[in-house]
Amino acid sequence: MSYTKIMLEIFILMTYIAVGYIIRKIRLISETGIHDISRLIVNVAYPLLIISSMNVEYETEHVRNILYIFVSAFMFLTFTSLSSKQIIKILGGESGQKKSMRYCMIFGNVAFLGYPICYAFFGEIGMFYASIYVVTQNLFQWTLGVNIFKQEKIRLSNLKKLMNPGIIAITIGLSMFFFNIRTPMIMERIIKGIGGTAVPLALMMIGATLQQYKFSEIASDKRIYIIAALKTLVFPVIFLSILYFIPMNRMLKSILTIQAAAPVQATSVVFAKNFNGDSVVPAKVVFLSVILCLVTVPLFLVLINI
Repeated sequence: MSYTKIMLEIFILMTYIAVGYIIRKIRLISETGIHDISRLIVNVAYPLLIISSMNVEYETEHVRNILYIFVSAFMFLTFTSLSSKQIIKILGGESGQKKSMRYCMIFGNVAFLGYPICYAFFGEIGMFYASIYVVTQNLFQWTLGVNIFKQEKIRLSNLKKLMNPGIIAITIGLSMFFFNIRTPMIMERIIKGIGGTAVPLALMMIGATLQQYKFSEIASDKRIYIIAALKTLVFPVIFLSILYFIPMNRMLKSILTIQAAAPVQATSVVFAKNFNGDSVVPAKVVFLSVILCLVTVPLFLVLINI
């Protein structure tokens, strides 16, 4: 992958974000509109895009790559989980703030921003492999993630919350892949047509959401910078350094790095509110980490493909 192609793809993605920022700025879309379109993306467009990306013929190489992604993602999330536990002791703060800061260091926006970038660079096969990372993170999110806030033993009963449209789509897609089931041509066109709207819409909604934040409100809290830097730069650099020595093709390394360097998960605010954490910290870190990843992700991709 050439440097020019990387920069061109990043420019296109940033343009989508800028369009979303502008349409919110000039009030072509309201907060209610952002919420409704986001629900449409998560519940309809992304699931169909996932199913479309997994509509490939069964090959042993794909199975091996799935295992590479799953094991690598599991190890990275384990590393960030253990590291964040020690880091929050140094950062300090109230109990609710510590919980939210730790959650932000672990969980990235691997769907809303990770998917579009993987799809832009590697097409449907990129979405296929990126979905495996998402499944792995969801396992951590509904066990360790909930436990961070509730401070109780990890309950397997939380795994029932994994049954969301995205995971259902991944389950359908993997079933189609392993049993070599192909969708009829007309159905495939419908699925691709609707799924194709997911990437530009998701990025525009990120831009529209960023419009409500003011950088001056974030600048006063140094911990926000530290958390955002750890999530989008420090942890991914460590991960990338390890991946360098693993015999894995560049596409897989790129996808893993993109997902690992994804900005803080947007739903961290929701988790904090639902489980008595501090919702102000995640809101600020989400904003700053999105800005940072627009610089760090292209840098990582260039380094991988040198």
